Amino acid sequence: MYKKLNAANKELNLYKERLKKINGEYFALDKIIGESKEIKQLKKVVSQVANTDSTILITGESGTGKEVFANAIHEISDRRDNNFIKINCAAIPENILESELFGYEEGAFTGAKRGGKAGKFELAHGGTILLDEIGDMSLNMQAKILRVLQEKEVMRVGGYKANKIDVRIIAATNQNLQEKIKKGEFREDLYFRLNVVNLNLPALRERPDDIKTLCDYFITIYNKKFGIYVEQIEDDALQHMIKYPWPGNVRELRNAIERAYNFVNGNTIKTEHLPSKIINQQMFSRVGDLNKILDDVERRSILEALETTKGNKSRAAKILGINRSGLYQKLKKHGIPTNF
Repeated sequence: MYKKLNAANKELNLYKERLKKINGEYFALDKIIGESKEIKQLKKVVSQVANTDSTILITGESGTGKEVFANAIHEISDRRDNNFIKINCAAIPENILESELFGYEEGAFTGAKRGGKAGKFELAHGGTILLDEIGDMSLNMQAKILRVLQEKEVMRVGGYKANKIDVRIIAATNQNLQEKIKKGEFREDLYFRLNVVNLNLPALRERPDDIKTLCDYFITIYNKKFGIYVEQIEDDALQHMIKYPWPGNVRELRNAIERAYNFVNGNTIKTEHLPSKIINQQMFSRVGDLNKILDDVERRSILEALETTKGNKSRAAKILGINRSGLYQKLKKHGIPTNF
């Protein structure tokens, strides 16, 4: 009787785990918003690769949802009950990034905590780590990441003993790593180690059919946040949004919807509630080289954000849906003075 009861409990636990996984997969994928064929295909790939330990490289423009996809992969995987650690490689200076990733021993440097500190890789043991903006990482740090991938171990700053780790690595970037390899700015061997599975996320302008779906999703979120009931977006406003090229992608769309909530009076978002750059987009050239058109839109958007914030870079970056270091890169790209 005991053996039968024990077997029945094991079978019940197995079914519970299967149900947990099915529910986890459903809810995780449900956070990836869109019904376009591109998004459906990406969701399928996520489901297929989630339970392997292969490294994944997520590529795409800023604001396309790279972190959302990384989170979904973790939530579906067998690692979901352990930590999902995220670190933005572009936002942390190199000398600090090393200790953040690998940790440090007591006395490793001035100001080091007594007893040392575990790094992000150690904290992610058994789980997943997202190395966001890895394209901004220095060659020196790239070599250290390559060693982690090869040896499955990390050594704290100031330490003498390597610690074995079991971590699934996901990397993300908005940069063209193959171009950086040609320029000698990114290691080819690291690229191949990271790019076992590639998820290339489409820009929002490449999937305009998802704009209404995304708007409806964000309206649901902001109805709860602001405690007001917006029911819809008027057709004219929606058409403006569909025609707009969205250089900031989904993040910019979300910001546009949140902005509208500050001006809406009834239960409908109207054209007048949208940012002027969306309403007046006919001023942008629609014929010619696509890259030049998008560069023009991006430059105008940056200038408008800087004017709105009176030159405050942190606030401008937040409006644009990018980080501060990303804004400085774009200022340099477009020849906009950093003391604007």
